[in-house]
Amino acid sequence: MRLVRFNVIFNTKANCDKHFEWLKSQYNRIIGKSTQSILSVEDKNYVNEFSIDNVRGYTGFFTHDFANKLLKRDEVDIVEEDSIVHISHVVPRKIQNNVISNLDRIDQANSVLNEKYLFPDSAGEGVNVFIVDTGIRKDHIEFEGRAKSGGTFCAKCEGDDDLNGHGTSVAGIVGGKTFGVAKKVTLIAVKALNDSGSASNSEIVNALTFILETHKKSKNKNSVVNMSLGGKKSRVINKTVKKLTDAGIHVVVAAGNEADDACKSSPSSELSAITVGAINIDRRDTKKNQIALFSNFGKCVDIFAPGIFIVAAGSISKSDISAFTGTSQATPHVAGTIALIIAKDGNKSAKKMATTLKDLSIKNAIDFLGNKTIAKGTPNNLLRVPAP
Repeated sequence: MRLVRFNVIFNTKANCDKHFEWLKSQYNRIIGKSTQSILSVEDKNYVNEFSIDNVRGYTGFFTHDFANKLLKRDEVDIVEEDSIVHISHVVPRKIQNNVISNLDRIDQANSVLNEKYLFPDSAGEGVNVFIVDTGIRKDHIEFEGRAKSGGTFCAKCEGDDDLNGHGTSVAGIVGGKTFGVAKKVTLIAVKALNDSGSASNSEIVNALTFILETHKKSKNKNSVVNMSLGGKKSRVINKTVKKLTDAGIHVVVAAGNEADDACKSSPSSELSAITVGAINIDRRDTKKNQIALFSNFGKCVDIFAPGIFIVAAGSISKSDISAFTGTSQATPHVAGTIALIIAKDGNKSAKKMATTLKDLSIKNAIDFLGNKTIAKGTPNNLLRVPAP
């Protein structure tokens, strides 16, 4: 039996110190039953403790048999294999004409696109948007010095520079001066995904815990988190996201690109987050904006935004421009819109913000391509930004 990394979450009444004493006593038995030496695993730290607000837990290497034994203990709430999450974009493509069509689409209700983007003058000023991603090219001219370093949480990552391009694109959609939704927002790089665009659940938990602690310590409580990523359904990830929303942080997540039910994945299945699907823009008719063929759907999706060939900042140089497709690109449109709402009208709870987004949205504007299953269970709400 091989050693596998698991995440373990205690219940709120657990005597954690007593549990760790017991765990220490089991150490030799666990290793003895394994066909793999603990010295051969990538992470040489056998057990790493973490705390999410008032919930404690740890990551450790165990056999599956021992993990089942852990789950039966009274003080343990969750035992879950430390699976991998990944970025939610499809493929990059060369820049298209009409580069502001995505912004043009979300600033009006029912008219033909007019090559303009109208938004409140406050433009998200005073709002911190944490980009949980592959990093940000902070010196890019699109960010005008508003992109800041947060932390780095992926193994073998050095610093929060973006060598992938995904995080810079996402940040550019949230708050780039030319291509961004909220052009005065502060962007904070939280590098949890490695340069290939993947991370373990435990790395994501550590990144979100950092954001929660930063939010609590800061006088500025205007915090938004963008998570253009996803993986298989995880109670650990969902519970961590819920801790953030309970603390007043707005968490916006990608629905995913599997053309499947978003309730099957995380963090898209977490109900306290804002889950975003992708559409393809019809420039001539608001009623003909089609769901992207790759976009996940279902009752866990809250709202849709443009996600096909979205132009934004690139990471190759200070002036690089890129275009990506995916729910990864739809998601930051919503994060930027929340920043606009906060800067214009003041902050509110995560639940009330979800209601505000729904009230602002264009209803029944998305063509679900004749798929009755999608149409029956998926909210038909198209993102719209607040008026100037």
